[in-house]
Amino acid sequence: MSILDIAVGDFGALSKLTIKYEQKQRGVFKDANKIVALFNPNQLRYDNRAEWRAAGAIAPSIAAGFQRMEFQATPPATLAVDLFFDTYEGAPRSGNRTVLNAVLPDDPLSSSAVTAVDVTTYTSKVANLAHVAPELHRPPVCRLEWGKTTLFQGVLTQLQQDLTFFMPDGTPVRATLGCTFMAYRTFDVAAKDVELHSADVAKRRVVRRGDTLTSIAVEEYSDATHWRDIARENDIDDPRALAPGQVLVIPKVVA
Repeated sequence: MSILDIAVGDFGALSKLTIKYEQKQRGVFKDANKIVALFNPNQLRYDNRAEWRAAGAIAPSIAAGFQRMEFQATPPATLAVDLFFDTYEGAPRSGNRTVLNAVLPDDPLSSSAVTAVDVTTYTSKVANLAHVAPELHRPPVCRLEWGKTTLFQGVLTQLQQDLTFFMPDGTPVRATLGCTFMAYRTFDVAAKDVELHSADVAKRRVVRRGDTLTSIAVEEYSDATHWRDIARENDIDDPRALAPGQVLVIPKVVA
């Protein structure tokens, strides 16, 4: 089953990929503010990454036959999609026509060519998604939908426009837009998702029987040398002077 097949509704009507966008209010996506694709894409490319780096103490780990890695961050996910536009015959053509069978017109010099419309009339609407909206003071957040499915919500961070066919007077009538959207979340929403067990977040810990600053550092940071950071944060002069039930502040690690 192709990606086009999943967009066909119960009555055989082909749903179009739609880009809704903010205009005056943050987080509001009205039906009036949308761009409907002339042709549905034949693929969507999602990119999710996790960033790691080699730990500082490299030599011992290499000698032991392994490389210790430290987690850094998870950058926002991205969605890349190519949008095809063809206005050679004037009004937008049927969405059932695919990119493969629309590479060239039957006769670019025929009389029907005079009905052609400048394709940038449509592509400029997508390009505007990367421009600052006056009421928002930033480019708008976009929501990509296909039928009843929300594919992605984010901001347009990269746009490549390829104009591929022109009329005799130079009017472009065919284009492909390579769009990359990056996932967008407000600060308030992102703050709720902070992992409180991360070494990048200050927290508190209750000392258990048998705990030492070294063992706590290993548990919290996977690095025994950070016992000094814990001792310094809690004004501990004697690393052995820990009592069960004692509350320690586990400081944030600064790289």
